Amino acid sequence: MEPNMEHRAETGGPKKLHVASLVLAIIGIVFAVLLPIVAYPLLIVGLVLAVSRRKTQQTIPGLVLCIIGLVVAVVNSVLGALLFSGML
Repeated sequence: MEPNMEHRAETGGPKKLHVASLVLAIIGIVFAVLLPIVAYPLLIVGLVLAVSRRKTQQTIPGLVLCIIGLVVAVVNSVLGALLFSGML
């Protein structure tokens, strides 16, 4: 198993986590506005990927966008719940 892990590190597998985090954040923000229940898993996974590779400067945009997306999703969920209950 060790040679396979070394090959993966040479080809840049784990190093591309910042790209995955950024893509999940962008898709998550879109769903945070449209359908927050879909956005939560996307944004949480993107946040975990960004935090796991926090050592590099490339993960900062994904981290910031995931946090913004989570805030938008929570606000959208709360507003939806208030509208549904008739309190707003």
